[in-house]
Amino acid sequence: MRSQRLVSCMLLLQGTRRLTARALAASLEVSVRTVYRDVEALSESGVPIHMERGANGGIVLADDYRRALAQFTSDELQALFTAAAGPMTDLGIISPSRALQKLAGALPAPQRRAAEANRDRLLLDHNRWGRGAQPTAVLHRLRAAVAQERRVRLEYRDRGGALTSRIVDPLGLVAKAGVWYVVTNEPGKGFRTFRAQRIIDVEETSEHFARPADFNLEEHWNASVASIEARPSGGYEVVLRVKLESLATLTAFWDFSLLEEEVDAATLRVAFPNRDVAVAQILALGGALRIVEPDELNAAIVAYAREVLERYAPALASGGALASGGKG
Repeated sequence: MRSQRLVSCMLLLQGTRRLTARALAASLEVSVRTVYRDVEALSESGVPIHMERGANGGIVLADDYRRALAQFTSDELQALFTAAAGPMTDLGIISPSRALQKLAGALPAPQRRAAEANRDRLLLDHNRWGRGAQPTAVLHRLRAAVAQERRVRLEYRDRGGALTSRIVDPLGLVAKAGVWYVVTNEPGKGFRTFRAQRIIDVEETSEHFARPADFNLEEHWNASVASIEARPSGGYEVVLRVKLESLATLTAFWDFSLLEEEVDAATLRVAFPNRDVAVAQILALGGALRIVEPDELNAAIVAYAREVLERYAPALASGGALASGGKG
């Protein structure tokens, strides 16, 4: 977008007082003619920017406009560089490498060297273990629909595996522990929150919606979280140690809290609807997890396995005997 490009142009000139139009064009990935138009637009809007002719000429930004970034402390610069890659990347709003390149280019040389050195010493990973791939295409379409206040059709698979199609008004996107949710208003049914990873498809409709005048995304989300956390547990809670490769499968469908992280596994408290569902899910994942508690679940798993053996082992033995007899 042009507005973003104009800001980038000023950031680049803050680091180096004078740049040629060709150098700016290369940094901004536009033509030299576009740079000249941008300089003219900035000047007309009141930014003290001008072009100087001659061998040492170029595009110049007044000194007063170049002092802002020089006022950052080293700690503030480190925070900016380490926090650049986060949920905004999932939405396609920023490219961390390009954003940091622009910021570094705008800094005076000593601060630029210090900031780049700090990037190798502190890393923030915003994602929990086994988060799974984020549906970036779905998130991009949802972000556009939220911004344009356009009604959408969601194809959604719930935790039970049922696929539904519904028309909703997307009011906002929320990232919690690296997992994205869309808060919606479903006409006639009220507010609903959907986990983005369970959305199969998003289709914009031709209808625009009126955003509720009293709706505040942060207040709504905080109230929803408080309500969920205060809700008495009526299900069956299990503590499991799960291998990382199976985390996404397990956490995509069941509410959980992370208790401990390791290099190759994580310990979770998982809320299943009942013990039978817990047994079925644990058997499905097999050796990918281990039950930490409750102890009685281990007994239930063993009892279930014995029942299966008692039911199917005789048929297997009979089939084996017949097969052996046939060979004789």
